[in-house]
Amino acid sequence: MTKEGIEKEKDMPIIWEPNLIEELCDVEVVDVSCGLDHSLVLCGDETLLSSGSNVYGQLGRVNQDSGMHPVDIKFRPLSIASGMGHSFAVCQNHTSDVTEDSPIVVSWGWNHNSQLGRNGLANIPLVVEALSSETPITVSGGRAHSMAITARKELWTWGCGRNDRLGLGSSADEPEPMVVEDLEGCEVMEAVAGFDHSLVLIGE
Repeated sequence: MTKEGIEKEKDMPIIWEPNLIEELCDVEVVDVSCGLDHSLVLCGDETLLSSGSNVYGQLGRVNQDSGMHPVDIKFRPLSIASGMGHSFAVCQNHTSDVTEDSPIVVSWGWNHNSQLGRNGLANIPLVVEALSSETPITVSGGRAHSMAITARKELWTWGCGRNDRLGLGSSADEPEPMVVEDLEGCEVMEAVAGFDHSLVLIGE
């Protein structure tokens, strides 16, 4: 099925020059994120839109039509992020047992190396349960690994561990988020997952 999807997308047009997205002319856009060949747009009314390739389910919606359409997400998105073929949203969780407004991370898309950090259908936006009690603030996706910073300024990583890109001291894949112990005691201000590497900004 994935192979068929890739073949179908070979005939899609390529636009080399920047163009106004007419569908969004009258929409307040508050956040955007791009993967390898898919895009996410967060609107001011809290609608999350996706467009582009859906070979790995990275658009997070049943609607397979091209163009901008809403992601099938049941939480209120606060911010978004994209890996190569997977997607994230940091959302408000009004059903949390921790606090009423405790943020959660929701993921969907390509999950070959467990970069979604959770089980379940890959094309459906679902909660990364291992971060539910950690108050995640930001999230970042690489090719096949992912990272998140929590309110305690801790760094959590998961997915493909090859060449120690997770910072956990091994090359093993991690199916769920793990705290990077070498950075415990440090204030992690920012963390970005590159294609196959990671960068972290530490506060003084």
